[in-house]
Amino acid sequence: MNKIKLEDITLNHIKILKAVDDCGSFSKAAEKLGYSQALISKKVKQIEDYFGVILLNRPPGSICLTNKGNKLISQTINIVETVENLQEEFQATFSAEGEDLILGATNLILEVWLKQYIQRFQLCFSGRNIKEITIKNNIFFSNSQVIEMDLLLNSCSGYKEKHHCTRLTTHKMLLVSFTASKYLNEHSLVKINDIDLADIVLLDEVYQELSKDDFLMNKLSGVKILSNYQDVLNYASENKKLTILPDFCQFNIISQYKVLTLTIQDINEYGIYLHVPRFSELLISAESLVRSFRLDQNNLESLPNVNLILGCYSSTEKNFLKIGIQSDSIGQFVAGYGTKHISDLQRAYSSLEQPIFKNLEINRDFELQIIPFPSGEQMNQKMKQGELDICILDDISLLNNGSHFFDDLSFGSKLIGIASYNILGQDINIVMHKDSSINTVQDLKGKRISTLFGSNAHRFIITLFDLYNMDVSKDCRLVNENPRKASKSLADKTIDAYVCCHTFASILEGYAFVKKLLLSQTFSLRIPSIRGIVCRSQFIKENPKIVIAYLHDLVVANYWFNSSPLKAADMLAKVIDMKTTQVNQFFNPVFGNRIDPTLKPQWSWLLKTLNRRLEGKYGISLFDVDFWIDDYFLRLVYNLLNLDYHFHQVSFTSEFSSSYFVEEQFSRHMKVFSNKYDLPIQYEDE
Repeated sequence: MNKIKLEDITLNHIKILKAVDDCGSFSKAAEKLGYSQALISKKVKQIEDYFGVILLNRPPGSICLTNKGNKLISQTINIVETVENLQEEFQATFSAEGEDLILGATNLILEVWLKQYIQRFQLCFSGRNIKEITIKNNIFFSNSQVIEMDLLLNSCSGYKEKHHCTRLTTHKMLLVSFTASKYLNEHSLVKINDIDLADIVLLDEVYQELSKDDFLMNKLSGVKILSNYQDVLNYASENKKLTILPDFCQFNIISQYKVLTLTIQDINEYGIYLHVPRFSELLISAESLVRSFRLDQNNLESLPNVNLILGCYSSTEKNFLKIGIQSDSIGQFVAGYGTKHISDLQRAYSSLEQPIFKNLEINRDFELQIIPFPSGEQMNQKMKQGELDICILDDISLLNNGSHFFDDLSFGSKLIGIASYNILGQDINIVMHKDSSINTVQDLKGKRISTLFGSNAHRFIITLFDLYNMDVSKDCRLVNENPRKASKSLADKTIDAYVCCHTFASILEGYAFVKKLLLSQTFSLRIPSIRGIVCRSQFIKENPKIVIAYLHDLVVANYWFNSSPLKAADMLAKVIDMKTTQVNQFFNPVFGNRIDPTLKPQWSWLLKTLNRRLEGKYGISLFDVDFWIDDYFLRLVYNLLNLDYHFHQVSFTSEFSSSYFVEEQFSRHMKVFSNKYDLPIQYEDE
């Protein structure tokens, strides 16, 4: 075991040590602080290991500090008390946290548009104080002078080369009439030539937008222009005039005035663009903001902020969630059966006890069903037919899903999280019969090779052949087999080689008739692999609370598995008909397999690379991977659990960091897992 370091010691260690001394026992201290007794013991051992001395005397009946323990507490407990007092003071006098985030925008965007979407900015840039500054006009956007700001919102796509620009939304232009309805027609549409421009008053920034069209710029030369949005509305109302505004202003206008609004069908739409400095940490947060706008806007805005109460489903929402999982993929099981186990425990506990969090009540009035399939292809077909809501897929099947659900710049599915990944790219082996003459990758040419189609092993053999200037579709005969069938085929010598994960390869190697291809032959191929979680977009729109409940329990299930892998693997092994040692071997850190749901930038790059390399093969076509990925709900769940999504998104060393008091954060959940409820996991037959 690695010796604990200074950065691993927190103020909570001191607080726990003091509580044990005050209470005279570990159990009473645990009850006082609301932690488990195991956590109290662990923290005391950690701080004793760090100082290398005994800090507590442990005689029968009463526990107290040693002399060195007393010295430690006397010189440090005041720091704990000071921090706690400051926290209460800061919360009472100042609600914002962290650094300022300066957001610049035009008057119209700040006054109307941002008010509708400020919640998304607060979620995606959590912990930052959003301060808004008004940019007077679009002349600034071509100005070489740099004004200090972190983000810029405007209606122009061109800014500075040092900024990354993305369109968030597009809005149609409306004719707003404060006079008689002479423009009214059966289609509620109007053309710009139908409008009497002498009756028009325009907001300056809308005038600039319309003037991008040379034809309109000439026609609008005599139009009255005002610089303030509210002034335009007041003037138009008092003088029975017309104005032109983006459709996001419609609700604001009709709440104040009696007007007629018509869509103008032959002028450019109004785009809202986001500018972010390149190579900045804000880009990661901005990715989530952009993705959130790819979902139905009305649906997302109905969600409350951090203190989310997930209750009372609407009539369109289901009372069950169907999850497809590939039978022989160990990397998918924690996100499937493990999450179901946590969901069942939470449901049973919540029916008898108060909610785990006072400000968060997740309505679990739905059944989570796990349905195993022999292949990812079958899962994608079922999802396409609407018979599955969520699928957990290895990377080729994942790309197949994105390809089939991409339609006319929109997606029928979304990649909402990661079940597991292997960052090392060394978890695949090739096994043969011990009598095989195959010793090199080139020897595989012309051979009959088995693998599980759609799996990471499938992608591995395709890429390996490509690396050696061979084509897997021409230079070998590839057959689809699961580990059980492949082991029999190897024994019967009906296949020449089998490509699978390291765990299955080690199992097969235990048989006397099997050998592995030397790792030196494949060492140069080190491509990370992922198992992704995709959800039907329609299901997300109609059942956002069920999706949030699933992702919440996924995060908790990952912590549950990592906190006690032997016990968790033993339980999962009973469900998936595998040995505990096999599950533990698969998740052994040496081989690089980890569970972490965050959608890291690296996964976007990986999927885009594989998408290009595999285009035209196995039902995969090019699609917009970045718009397919959507971690909006996952970020919401992390926010609800008070976890730092940004930290976890860039971390590969561990799923959670002790620096963020994760054990304390999950201690209430662990109470649920260790209570008397130990519900068996059941799954549906296909």
